[in-house]
This record gives sequence, C-alpha cells and structure tokens, in this order.
Amino acid sequence: MTELVFMYLAFFIAASISSMIGIGGGVLYVPILLAFGFPFYQAAAISIFIIMALSISASLVYYRAQLIDWKLALIIEPLTAIMSLVGGYYSSLIQVKELKILFILVLIVSGYFMMKPIKETQDKFINQGKWGYWLRKFGEEEYLVNLLFGIPLSALAGLMAGLLGVGGGIIKVPLMVLLFGLPMKIAVGTSCFMVGITALFGFWGHFFAGHFEIKMALILALVVFTGAQAGSRISIKVDKILLKKIYAIFLFLISAWMIINVVK
Repeated sequence: MTELVFMYLAFFIAASISSMIGIGGGVLYVPILLAFGFPFYQAAAISIFIIMALSISASLVYYRAQLIDWKLALIIEPLTAIMSLVGGYYSSLIQVKELKILFILVLIVSGYFMMKPIKETQDKFINQGKWGYWLRKFGEEEYLVNLLFGIPLSALAGLMAGLLGVGGGIIKVPLMVLLFGLPMKIAVGTSCFMVGITALFGFWGHFFAGHFEIKMALILALVVFTGAQAGSRISIKVDKILLKKIYAIFLFLISAWMIINVVK
C-alpha cells in the first residue's frame, strides 16, 4: 500500500512538471513504472495512455489562456500521429535492452536542448516567400515556420513516441522554439495539445500489440489529470528559463538511472 502511495505521488509530481513545459511526461512515467516492476512494453503502453489524460487536462487550461496554435498543430501533427501508431505497434520487434538504450539517448539529447538558451525571436523575413516556409501570425505574435524540416522531425518524434511510450513533447518543444521561432509559452501550450494526439495513435499501436493493462492505467490517468491541472496553471506564471534548466537536470538524472539499469 505504501508503495502505491509513493507511485501515485511520483506520477502527480511528474505530471505537474511535464504540463509546465509542454511535454507528455513519458520520459518520467516509463522509468517510474520500470522502477515499480512493470515490464518495458507494458510500461510504455500505460505511459502513452496517461499522456492522453495529461494532454486533455493541460489543454483545457492553455486553451483558456489562448496559448495553443491550433492551425500549426493540425498541419504538423497528422504525420506525427501516424508514425506514433507505427512505432507503438512494432515496438515489440525491438529488444527491450535496445529500446532502453534508445530511451537514454532521447533523454540525453532532449536534456541538452533544454539546457540551451532559447531565443524567442527570429528574423521573420530572411526566408519569407521561399517554398516550405510559413509566416504564421497568432494573436500578437508572428513567427516563421520551417515546414521543410519541421514536418519530418515531428514525424520522427512521433515514431520515437510510439516506440518508447512518450508523447514526443521532449522533441516538439525544442523543435517549435528553435526551428519555428514560437514564443516559449505558445510552444508549451501547443505541444500539450499535440502530445495527446500523438499518444492516442501510439496507444492504439500498443493496444493492438497486446501491451495494455487497463486497471492501473485508469487509476494513473486520474492522478496525472489532476497533476496536469496544477502544473499548467503554475506554468502560465512561472519563469520558463529556470524551469527548463531544472527539467533538463531531471532528464540527465533519469538517463543516469537508466544507464545503471541497463548495465546491470
């Protein structure tokens, strides 16, 4: 019973932090589930299911704050979602140890980009008018979206999401800020919406592959929904630069724990 309380608390904190910076939280959920004895494939399936709960919860808050760029999300998300379905369905073809190594690499790379200082402005007119670039106006903001790189990279994020049981936000947020020039808060809100769609398709891949354990997933989804409400409300006011650095440290710590787990 005490173990369950600790696990629920860990998921509440993980969901709160994840919703603050626009990721689904699978980079935390999967290691937590592994630590509590869940097999990797089952942990990935549960993780991707509860990411949907986080996405719904956080999106409600960011929608009211007008921080979700719906048009951008609906342009780059379809291919991402399809690749997530493919990754989830075929994840069992890859050995668990190889998946864990891939997971560690994603954590380290994402942590590196989280640590990098992000410029929230870009020269909006250098490539304006060139094929594959979209000068996007959202509220009072204006940014240039590089679709030539953005759509393929987002699709890669979807494949990784399906394989590893994450929402892809650890790739999508740096992608939108560094490559698309989105202000951090809009990137966070838009990513929280997008990870839910990616997770939905990835979940069906795992479900059809027989990885899903429904009872624990439903309980954890409720915990995560509550945590995401708290985290997204704080996110609107919190200093994103500090939060990004703290989360990057979390990613590095988790990757270190996963390395120890793999070499055992």
